[in-house]
Amino acid sequence: MHCERVTTLVRAFSTTRRAEIDAAWTVAQSMGDDLLALLAEAFPQVRKSAGRASIIRYAGRFSRESEVAFRMGITAVQDRAYAVRHYGCAILAYSLRADALPTLSSLLKHADRRTAEDAGAAVDAIKNKNHHFFMDRDHSGRVRWEYGSV
Repeated sequence: MHCERVTTLVRAFSTTRRAEIDAAWTVAQSMGDDLLALLAEAFPQVRKSAGRASIIRYAGRFSRESEVAFRMGITAVQDRAYAVRHYGCAILAYSLRADALPTLSSLLKHADRRTAEDAGAAVDAIKNKNHHFFMDRDHSGRVRWEYGSV
């Protein structure tokens, strides 16, 4: 049953169409209390970056209390797609966990300038213990960033 649910999620999220990703979330929400663990298992198997990015964006809200979500962020920052790497950096920034720093530091010289900037912002957020700095990159204090309630 577990493998079937993961396979269902992989199929549902392996799309680039917004409407199909929305439909995938309808399927996912029916999976039960172990949804995050199922998504973590499905994530690396999802073929399309839009689906992987959607999964990572969802997992971010759990990054402070869930090791599974944090590990998803560590995996996501190595993805081939920028959007997935971006949301992976966001998860790590939001977690405020110092054990993310070595992974993020390795991205500071990434070939994609945007990823290097995201990694730098995540490092800044963690070192300052202020997740808002991931989005408020000049520390203006005018940018607030929260995930929806868990």
